Amino acid sequence: MYEILPYTKELDQRLDRFVDQESVNGTFLQSRRFLNYHPEGRFVEKSFILHKGGVIVAYFPGAEIDGEFVSHPGSTFGGPVIAKTCYNASQLKEILTQADQHLASQFKSARLKVTPALFAEESPDLLDYMLEHLGYSRYTELSSRNPLCKDMDIVAQCNRNQRRLWKEFNKFAETVPQGSIQYRDLTSEEDIATFYKFLVISKEKHHTKPIHTLEDLMDLKQRLPENIRFKGLFYNGRYVCGMLQFVFPKTKVIHDQNISPDESFEQFHHTTPMNIMALQEAAQQGYTSFSWGISTEDRGNILNEDLFHYKESFGATGTVNASYTKKF
Repeated sequence: MYEILPYTKELDQRLDRFVDQESVNGTFLQSRRFLNYHPEGRFVEKSFILHKGGVIVAYFPGAEIDGEFVSHPGSTFGGPVIAKTCYNASQLKEILTQADQHLASQFKSARLKVTPALFAEESPDLLDYMLEHLGYSRYTELSSRNPLCKDMDIVAQCNRNQRRLWKEFNKFAETVPQGSIQYRDLTSEEDIATFYKFLVISKEKHHTKPIHTLEDLMDLKQRLPENIRFKGLFYNGRYVCGMLQFVFPKTKVIHDQNISPDESFEQFHHTTPMNIMALQEAAQQGYTSFSWGISTEDRGNILNEDLFHYKESFGATGTVNASYTKKF
């Protein structure tokens, strides 16, 4: 009934059109414009599509790791990505059953990380149900988001400590010449390189490294100018703090991918105004959610309580990112 086609580069334009325009839960993170920034050989590419009557009905971006099919490790979430016309109980069951049989014939196990509700045009509930009833086990990671609207008082949503730091920042701003403090886009290679320098320093303090190289970020900005943006806070022309944002226009979500503070700056507390200004800007631009990403490790088994409480201090509430695994 369905033909399974392995991914080839010749499918790139068709897949991107499917993800962007024809799917119920596709985002730029599953597009080949995004995934192909990874150099050949970084992953063992095993993406595939389900095809029927010359039409793509589902897309499973993924790679093989130690005999397991993994929703593409080069993306925050992978799939499956389902056609709008097929997102109903009978067709979805057929599609997932066919895909499950393919996975079972090729791999010892599978791990599927579906698009969370926040980023999908339709609720993932039907997809979740079908996967569980095909024998997939569910595990969750705890993420968080701020609901937004244009007339919202962002500061009022923050806790007492963040309101105090914001007040102190504004008192400082009143003592310096107008224009000394700027919140603006980072567009030049020099600005983005500065952002990245402090991102590396920040990650080193936590014994980690950035997911992306500076070259990756430059490439992504060129590939996806509408979806990747950098914001920065400056004082007298000096970089104070920056943020890498992923933009999801279809579902009106801004996602904070990374924050990069200059910890040597002491005139005011920098991350509080950076976060509040980012929230205020997103609300004024008509976005309805600001996503902070996960606060968990080890597939959700470990909660970084300090990190989650920090996000809560700006008014964020918990959301769940679900993944599904199955051994064959």
